[in-house]
Amino acid sequence: MNEEKVFDKVSKFLRKEFVSRNANCVVIGISGGIDSSVTAYLAAKSLGPKKVLGLLLPDYSVTPKIDVKHGLEISKLLGINHKVIEVGKGKKMLLKGFPNDKLARGNFLVRIRMAILYYFAAVKGGIVVGTADKSEFQLGYFTKYGDGGADIFPIADLYKTEVRQFAKYLGVPDAIIKKKSSARIWRGQTAEGEIGVSYENIDTILKNIQYNKLSNASKLPSIDGVDKKDVELVVSWIQSNSHKHENPIPICKIGKSDLIY
Repeated sequence: MNEEKVFDKVSKFLRKEFVSRNANCVVIGISGGIDSSVTAYLAAKSLGPKKVLGLLLPDYSVTPKIDVKHGLEISKLLGINHKVIEVGKGKKMLLKGFPNDKLARGNFLVRIRMAILYYFAAVKGGIVVGTADKSEFQLGYFTKYGDGGADIFPIADLYKTEVRQFAKYLGVPDAIIKKKSSARIWRGQTAEGEIGVSYENIDTILKNIQYNKLSNASKLPSIDGVDKKDVELVVSWIQSNSHKHENPIPICKIGKSDLIY
């Protein structure tokens, strides 16, 4: 990856969208994870820290304290405006008497967070910057109208493994780069644990298939170093989540030439 080219491309994308939408600021959900940290770094370096509002939205029934610590660390390092809002108590009140379903409750939490981001964006004349990466988008590993419903997505054309590489270039703390990715929608949840495949294999598989042209009749490729069961799992995620790709939101497109020195 040519990190300098990628940075230049994403910076131009952010500035163009910022100006064309007459925004006063950008609003980003800061989770303390790799994707939101990289997005915050890019926004702060491209637009200036005073144009960035980072919202930390923990639900302490599922959010580890280390995530809040990392989110605050990132916000202070960048010098961006930031605010911590605990959303767990509100979620609990709203769900009182509702059927108990772990996944539905987890998705509900994600949508609460996105609603709060949009509230602050509306008040401040800002735009909501999404933090999803290419691996998550192609898998459909996001919540519809939750983390999949921002105004723009600056890193959605970078696979998770590329985001980790890019994070080193940007200077994101090593503890965040090495931390296992998680949506934190229930206690102990991790992305790789839920998907059932490591991101190294996920990205290898995604690069070797045409995810948007898969059908039940598609012949699955044989990929060196990757178990066939992993390929089947990734394809099943893509097919079951195909409905999530009906209304694409603008993302920064990064060409192969941008990734080559």
